[in-house]
Amino acid sequence: RGNMESKPKDHENNNEKTLDSNVVTNESVHSYDDIEQVGTASLYTYILVTCICVGGFLFGYDTGVISGALQPLQDDFHMTTIDKELVVGGTTFGAIFGGFFTGLLSDRFGRKPLIMISCLMFIAGALLLALPRSYGVLLFGRLVVGVGVGMSSLLVPVYISEVSPKQIRGRLTTLNTLVVTFGQVIAYVINIAFSNVPNGWRYMFGLAGIPALIQLLVMPFLPESPRRMVIVGKPDQAKAALRRVYGDSVSDKFLDREIATIQEEVDLTRSSTYKDFKKRENYHPLFIACILQAAQQFSGFNTAMYYAATILRMAGFRDHQNSTTVAIIVSATNMVFTGVAIGLIDRVGRRRMLVVTILIMVAGLIALGGTFAAQQGFITKQDLCSGYTTHCARCVNDDNCGWSISQDVCMPLSVLGDTDLYQSSTGCPPQSSDKAITGVLLTFLIVYVAGYALGLGYAPWVMQSEIFPIALRGKGTGVATGVNWICNLIISITYLSMIDAMTAAGTFWFYAGISLIFWGLIYFYVPETAKLSLEEMNVIFQKK
Repeated sequence: RGNMESKPKDHENNNEKTLDSNVVTNESVHSYDDIEQVGTASLYTYILVTCICVGGFLFGYDTGVISGALQPLQDDFHMTTIDKELVVGGTTFGAIFGGFFTGLLSDRFGRKPLIMISCLMFIAGALLLALPRSYGVLLFGRLVVGVGVGMSSLLVPVYISEVSPKQIRGRLTTLNTLVVTFGQVIAYVINIAFSNVPNGWRYMFGLAGIPALIQLLVMPFLPESPRRMVIVGKPDQAKAALRRVYGDSVSDKFLDREIATIQEEVDLTRSSTYKDFKKRENYHPLFIACILQAAQQFSGFNTAMYYAATILRMAGFRDHQNSTTVAIIVSATNMVFTGVAIGLIDRVGRRRMLVVTILIMVAGLIALGGTFAAQQGFITKQDLCSGYTTHCARCVNDDNCGWSISQDVCMPLSVLGDTDLYQSSTGCPPQSSDKAITGVLLTFLIVYVAGYALGLGYAPWVMQSEIFPIALRGKGTGVATGVNWICNLIISITYLSMIDAMTAAGTFWFYAGISLIFWGLIYFYVPETAKLSLEEMNVIFQKK
């Protein structure tokens, strides 16, 4: 009986060994396939992405440069509040149309030709802005640059994602976000360099044409997107482009699978229509994406970006160079904390980052409003300088008014002579609380910008790319991005008018209230998307 029992055991052991051997073999094959499927990026890939990211740099530069150029433009063109808002908002208005038509045309004509057209728009816009003799030409130049910005904002991340290897696709697409913020920092540096140069604003705008020209000259040597090649029925050219991206790290079989995957995605996209958003599992992610993009803009951050130097002039930095120099804090803070967000967002989670950082932003906005209230009170824009009574800080923020030394009241600049106009860094007699108020204001401005960069500045774009099914990703992303630009336009063309009507304190508190409303919507309606597959998210959206 013992021998009869031992044989089956031996037989079972042999079977287990055979199974173990098969498992090891299968795992080895599977691991080998995984290694092959991942591949590695070639040096060519990094050069390619660097060249394309020039578009992201121009996006950042042309949206940031207006901060330092606005005051010199005011001096030369004697603009009204509405004129200034239109110059600032002109780029955003152009971007709406640039992004919309690029979305319609990118599959038909390809990413590469449209990127070259965006370069021409940047160059033409730079020339128009560097040479205008009238306000009309200046505004037209801002519109032309805006078309380039809109095209670039859509084309650059799409092109990068389509020419990047799988394992670093997210990282390289994220690089473009950092390059945009870097472009804004460089714009502020250029603003500082030319702040005291006669007609310096012409150089600020004109220099944007140089990187655009370099990109235009390089683009003919770069390949078209593999996806575009598949769309027009040229799989061999698509495969050749992918081979240059991956180098020799993958086999032809792997490239064939990539082409088949692209073809499948193209077929799915063609089979979808906007009517598909009527389905519960589709309209919910669209609602979330639009809410996130609207929250990003209605938080008021771009007022801090576009009007940073103006805000700091209100805070007491009356000298243009000083206000422009200190304004770089806004851009640098945005860039640094965007980098921090990139490192944290996968570990902490998108939703958690948003829920916490929006509250930080709200606290910063409330404190900013309180600081401006302490400094300027609640006096709205007055028709006559005498309406500011004895409140100097509010008086000197009116371009038509100044503080009289002899009368110690607010008077029109046309009446005041140079000898009677109070000359100081703030334009007002010194107060013991001046330095404290300025320090508190700068501190909470940094807190506000940091909170934005950690959450709303980055998370909406990440989540937007994750929540749509493949068939509707392009259409959903296009709609949500359109919402972003429209809200951006509303903010940029109303900010100065709101300050005139509501005071600086009231305006920042208004943004705080709007941000709290969006915080509630995000808290109750936005799920966590980190580490979830499209299938898992689809189940969540069907239940909502």
